Amino acid sequence: MNIKQSTSITFNTDESIKSTALSSPNELIMLMSSGTVIRYTIPEQKVESLFTIKSPFSHSDGGFDVDDQSTIYTLNSVIVVVNDFKRHGVVHYPDKYNSLRLWRGEYHVEITKFPIALFANDEGVPHLIYGNDWNHIQIMNLDTRQILTAAKSLIEEGAEEDHVAFYQKHEETNKLAWPRPYDYFYGRLEMSPNNKHFLSAGWAWGSSDSYTIYNVQDFIENPRISERSIYSWEHDDRAVCWIDNQTIAVAVDPRVEDDETATKDSPHQLHFYRLMDSTVELDRKVDIHGVNLIHSEIYFNKELHVIVVVSDEIGVAVVSLDGVILLNQPEMKANYYNPKLNRFVHTENKTITIHELAS
Repeated sequence: MNIKQSTSITFNTDESIKSTALSSPNELIMLMSSGTVIRYTIPEQKVESLFTIKSPFSHSDGGFDVDDQSTIYTLNSVIVVVNDFKRHGVVHYPDKYNSLRLWRGEYHVEITKFPIALFANDEGVPHLIYGNDWNHIQIMNLDTRQILTAAKSLIEEGAEEDHVAFYQKHEETNKLAWPRPYDYFYGRLEMSPNNKHFLSAGWAWGSSDSYTIYNVQDFIENPRISERSIYSWEHDDRAVCWIDNQTIAVAVDPRVEDDETATKDSPHQLHFYRLMDSTVELDRKVDIHGVNLIHSEIYFNKELHVIVVVSDEIGVAVVSLDGVILLNQPEMKANYYNPKLNRFVHTENKTITIHELAS
């Protein structure tokens, strides 16, 4: 297992690069300091201006902040750019529309990553899942711009029955109207490999990491919210990824979780969960010796059948599903990794370096 450099590009421009993504092995999408989003085709060294994140309208919060942390999401020709911890985003869909504006409510956005996921349905039509407010996400058909979940309530399935059952055991000290709306902060979204489910790495008051899974078709058709909770842990923004359509891996520090058997020398762990018909069940725990999983990002590389770990602290590590460290390169830095294309991207000043993981 090794990592090899495939491309290094230094741009001769007065602008700086604010965010980068690979839409294909030979195509970069970049947000520039001017607010322009460009496409760079590597073999031809071709630069094409696509759209701008600047809005013709004024916003009380200043609108899209090009200097704040942003993420670029791509699906075929569709590009979505959002401020991760602010309120604004833009959708670009060539031959359909140049820029479709997104925005969400302001409640605790500074600690809640903008929920975004792109997927194509069985007919190949691109769809967008996006945050509308802290406890509210929508699913949009990008061909028609129709919000398929426009009539969806913010009430969970069985909310009335749960309310009655709870107050049969506990005194009702406040007399609020019920059922109460969904009390959950959607976070970073991850689609299952077959696009049938999506995972929210969000949080709930307590405060705690609260990771949940939703069935896409049910979310569109069911007026109520039906979730399957993975688990709730201390609020530590832990890493998570799909392994296959039924398996999810979560990075855990047993000391943070008050594991009575944990010591200061206990290794971090990967917890593997199985998606069942109505629940999510813990399948197994794997110790990861010598790699700090906290405040990292983890990705499953299907081709190599390994988990890739990326963070500022550890650089890049490659771990087998049994917990064996196959590669650890602390000196390797990456701002971005695409597991489908198997490419790392590192941006420094005006230079972009692309590496590839190989067996």
